[in-house]
Amino acid sequence: MKRITLSETIEISMEIGKILLQNGSTANRVELMMCKVCKIFGYPQTEAFVTPTGIFLTVSDGKENITTSIKRIENRKTDLGKITKISHLVNEMEKQYCRDGLCMWDADKFRDELRHIENERAWPEWFTIFCGGLTSGCFCLLFGGSWLEFAVAYIVGVLVSLSLKLLGNLRLNSFLTHIVGAALIVVFAKVLDIWVPYIKLDNIIIGGIMLLVPGLSFVNAIRDAMSGDLVSGTARGIEAIMLAIAIAAGSGIMLKLFELWGM
Repeated sequence: MKRITLSETIEISMEIGKILLQNGSTANRVELMMCKVCKIFGYPQTEAFVTPTGIFLTVSDGKENITTSIKRIENRKTDLGKITKISHLVNEMEKQYCRDGLCMWDADKFRDELRHIENERAWPEWFTIFCGGLTSGCFCLLFGGSWLEFAVAYIVGVLVSLSLKLLGNLRLNSFLTHIVGAALIVVFAKVLDIWVPYIKLDNIIIGGIMLLVPGLSFVNAIRDAMSGDLVSGTARGIEAIMLAIAIAAGSGIMLKLFELWGM
């Protein structure tokens, strides 16, 4: 059994918080997990404060040493699988790996496990692209589209998913990504309308746009606000509204341009 030092505890706790926050966890959950990890390692005097773009952690060893660490979060996405794995790891740390501040694993072992979770891909890219097309097609059916429109919406969803992958490599901010993504949905639908007769573009465009809707951001904003994290809740809510405006702007501008071109 080994004791994890104060600096190692802060490093591991901050890494856990970063993974959770980057993959769509609420601020309240991140704070609870970070404080729980510090308590497991034998440092119960811990304060954590989390916003959508930053993590603040202060840990005391109960004597004279008090250390504060800050980590900025720049990239965020949605991967609930990683949140589940981190939660499972923390629970295993509490029940199996650590007792009274002493752990069976050393800090390097915990770091390797966190690195493995962070770099792991739950699904291959071709499957996520396939699911993107399927999601677009199913929403098209939900809004009253025909099976022919389902097929067209599926193609649009696949093309948009591929485009979003490429846009991700350009490291654009979320606002620009959603504007370009919404515009591309209209472009793909209009182009396919030339080759496929007797389809309604409304259902197809709506199905494609559903891939971009920030649903989880809205939910997390409400959950953070209800948990008392007003800063995080307000920030997430404004972010979700801005992304919704970006989607409307991108699709609206492209539809207007096609109208001016007589298409």
